[in-house]
Amino acid sequence: MWIAVGVLLLGVIGLVTLAAIQPRTPVASAPSAPTSPSVVGELAAIPAATFDEVGGADAGTSLTLPVVADSESATPPPAGTPPEVLFVGSEFCPFCAAERWPLVVALARFGTFQVLHDTVSADASVFPSIQTFTFDGVRYSSPYVSLDGIELYSNQVGSDGSYLPLAHLTPAQSDLIAAASPRSSAGSPPVPFLDIGGKMSATSSGVSPALFVGLSLGQIADQVTHPPPVGARGAVVVPSVGRAILAAANQLTAGICLATDQRPAKVCRSSGVRQADAVLGITTR
Repeated sequence: MWIAVGVLLLGVIGLVTLAAIQPRTPVASAPSAPTSPSVVGELAAIPAATFDEVGGADAGTSLTLPVVADSESATPPPAGTPPEVLFVGSEFCPFCAAERWPLVVALARFGTFQVLHDTVSADASVFPSIQTFTFDGVRYSSPYVSLDGIELYSNQVGSDGSYLPLAHLTPAQSDLIAAASPRSSAGSPPVPFLDIGGKMSATSSGVSPALFVGLSLGQIADQVTHPPPVGARGAVVVPSVGRAILAAANQLTAGICLATDQRPAKVCRSSGVRQADAVLGITTR
């Protein structure tokens, strides 16, 4: 019998991340290549009806929910400045690889990716070689929100056997992560980390990396754009990476809508996002 796949506990995430930073057998992955325009276009053209049918949860899997901030504690951006989506990850990290999928799908509902590259997570991992995207050098435009995508480490191994650094956090970003995750005080910042305009945050992937193992980038994209139906009542529900990504994307979309004051209405007032609001306990007008 198929068993619903859940995301591992944070302590396990830390162990997997540590193992990935110090690979047992250093193997350099292929350099990042531009994401195919057809894949970017597919993910940007997912019909609203598909998001609405999946809603804010998936019957076949367990999702790790993002944290919705107390509305009174959230600091609004300066006047005239769009709210910022901050993603901090590393290319080798399997949990980062999993989290980028619903984030890319959600952001594509608010703007356009002009530059996006493919990458693959570490093969020396419990969840090896997950096909995904990298935000290193990403270019994204939107009238509603901005994206600051930071990849701290590459999936390329240096001569000392550790992954090559790509970027560093600013003091303000480090403070933000420390406030959201006590684990950050123990050493390297936890990844993935996601903050949506101070309205929503996440310190793990919403979708389990286990669902991605063995699938190509095209296969994952095809499951997202053409998600399999849920089994009939009483039937075994087969876990679907596509449906899990869409449900997590609806949740992240709900967070972006909080940051943008529910704009654009066509997205933020859709049935799928409203279902995600209910799952997350978000009350909207």
